[in-house]
Amino acid sequence: MLTTGWRIGRIGGVEIRADPSLLLIAGLITFNLWVTFSGRFPHLSATASVALAALTAVLFFASILIHELAHAGMSKARQIPVLGITLWMFGGATHAKVEARGPGDEFLVTVVGPLSSAALGGLFLAVHASGEALGGPAVFLLGYLGAINLLLAVFNLLPGFPLDGGRLLRSIVWKVTGSLHRATRIAARVGQGVALLIAGAGLFQAIARGNLVLALWPALIGWFLFRAATDSLAEEGRRLRLQGTRAGQLMSSPPPAVPPDLPVGTALAGLLYGHEGEAFPVVEDGSVLGFVSEASARGVEADRPVRDAVFGSRAAVKAGPEETMDVVVERMGEPPSRTVLVFQGGALVGVIEPEDLGRYLKRLPRTRVS
Repeated sequence: MLTTGWRIGRIGGVEIRADPSLLLIAGLITFNLWVTFSGRFPHLSATASVALAALTAVLFFASILIHELAHAGMSKARQIPVLGITLWMFGGATHAKVEARGPGDEFLVTVVGPLSSAALGGLFLAVHASGEALGGPAVFLLGYLGAINLLLAVFNLLPGFPLDGGRLLRSIVWKVTGSLHRATRIAARVGQGVALLIAGAGLFQAIARGNLVLALWPALIGWFLFRAATDSLAEEGRRLRLQGTRAGQLMSSPPPAVPPDLPVGTALAGLLYGHEGEAFPVVEDGSVLGFVSEASARGVEADRPVRDAVFGSRAAVKAGPEETMDVVVERMGEPPSRTVLVFQGGALVGVIEPEDLGRYLKRLPRTRVS
C-alpha cells in the first residue's frame, strides 16, 4: 500500500501518503458531521456548518496520523527502519518490519498507538468539560474528537490481528512460546474470530432495529479484518516454506549488465539493438542504478552516458546467493513485485523475477503454521 496514493509530505523523515479511499470516508464523515451541526445548531449558516464539519474531519484524520506517528517514533527509537505511513479509509498503517526484532520491540512499538489515542481523547474531553457550560459548536467539536479518539483506542485494542490489540497478543504469545510462527497463527485466528463478531454484531443490531443499512459499516470492517487476518496466515505460511530456500536456488542466468558510463549511442548500436521491449540492469561497483531499454535510451542524446537513460531505480533489489528467500522476499514488496538481482563478489550472477517466485511456491508443499 505504501507505493499507492498521494504523497502528502514527510514528518520526522517518515513519508506520509494518502490512499484514494481516504477521500470516500472523508466525504462521508464530513457529510454526517454537516447534518449533525445543522441539526444541533440551527442558527449556523450552511457555509459555517460545512466549514465546521470539514474542520472536525481534518482534526479526526490528524488524530489518526498522530496515532501512526507514535508507532513510527517508537520504531525509530528502537532502531527499526520505518518505510512510511499510509492513511486510508479504515485508518492508518505504519510500514515497519517490527517482527524482525523480537516480541519486546513489537509490544513497545504497538502499545504507544492506542496510548496516544487515549491521551488525545482525554485531552479533548478535558478541554470540552472546562467549557461545557458555554456550549456552542466549538465545545461540541471538542467532545466529538475526545469521544472518537477514545473509541479509536478501544477498537484498536481488540485482540484481533492486524489490529494493535492483535499485535500485542502476538508479542505476548511470542514471548511465552518463543515461536513467532505460532504466535502469528494464534493472533490471526483470533483476528478472524473478532472480524466475524464485529460483522455479526452489526447484523444483529440491524435486524433488531429493522434497518439492514446499519449492518453495512460493521460488515465492511469485519470483511476487511477477516481478509487481513487471512492474508497474514498466508504470508506466514509462505515465509515458512521459503526458510530453507536460498536465492541461488531460484535465480536464472542474468541479462548482460550495462556499464553506466557507456555512451548511449554505443549501447543502442550493440547490446540494446534488436531487444525492443526488454530492459537491462545498469550496475556500478556492485550497486544497481536501475534499468535501461531501447526506448529509454532513444530519449537521450547519443553521446550521453547510459546512466542518463536509467529508469526504475526502485524496481530491483539486491541479494546474495546464500540468502534465504524468506528474508529476500521481504524486499520484493507486498505483494512481491520487484526483480531481485543476485550479486556475488560484486558481480551480477543471477536474477529472480516475481513470476519465478510464484512458480516456485506453487511447486512447494503447503506448510502448516504451528
